[in-house]
Amino acid sequence: MKGEIFEIIILQLDYHLIEKVRELRVRHSPYISMLRLSQELELGDSYISSVENPKLRVRYNLRALHKIATFFRLKSYTELFPKRVLPHEMVRIRLCKIPVKKGKAIPEEKPYQIISITPLTEEELKLWQANKLPYLTYIDQ
Repeated sequence: MKGEIFEIIILQLDYHLIEKVRELRVRHSPYISMLRLSQELELGDSYISSVENPKLRVRYNLRALHKIATFFRLKSYTELFPKRVLPHEMVRIRLCKIPVKKGKAIPEEKPYQIISITPLTEEELKLWQANKLPYLTYIDQ
């Protein structure tokens, strides 16, 4: 697997919401870019791209989720959330950045491939809560 490999620690629910909004965005007809959605929501030009970039710790807040639900004309906020309670609070996600040639990106493709998703152990959760576990770790290849 070629490309930069890194791990992030994230609330599993945050990751679900990011992926759900991304799915709504790329499946929208016509396709809607991160920039355009940010502008439509009046949240700042780089808001959506910052949330969708796994290397940044920007997350959706309730105000943004309300604006997203309104923009996509969802019947209920539940359309953004998982049908069941997710099994883990915090997870470590290992990702590989997929090299994309300029002008060749297909909007539906993700710029990252998930290698693994692992729940944090109790000890790791304690370290995370004490701010002794980094959010982002680069993996040497």
